[in-house]
Amino acid sequence: MQSNSDAQLEHLAERWLEAKDAEREANAARIKIEEEILTLAPAKEEGSDSRLLSNGLKLKTTGKLIYKADLEKLIQLTTAWPADYKPVKTEVKADDTVLKAIRAQRPDLWREIADAITTKPAKTAVTVETE
Repeated sequence: MQSNSDAQLEHLAERWLEAKDAEREANAARIKIEEEILTLAPAKEEGSDSRLLSNGLKLKTTGKLIYKADLEKLIQLTTAWPADYKPVKTEVKADDTVLKAIRAQRPDLWREIADAITTKPAKTAVTVETE
């Protein structure tokens, strides 16, 4: 004979599975909607853009680039650079903030190190808020 707590646990486990399936479906639907939004309101390569919609909702898209560096090559290429422009914090990780600044403000320096850096877009963030 099955105990009352076993029956409750079975019921809760079934509800959990149903909720998990609904969560997966909702997530897939949200991602599809985000893709459709981005076809109508493309994001900047880096930075955010907000717009107030006529229904009172605020739509915000945020683009971001991910920087991946060949650190040995990058350190070698920037040996003679001033400390403020060295895009390596430690020998473990490149400094994305400095790389971003060099790319935006010093294209001459960026050309020198571009072969050591791979940039790719991160997933664009989409948010909708009520005002």
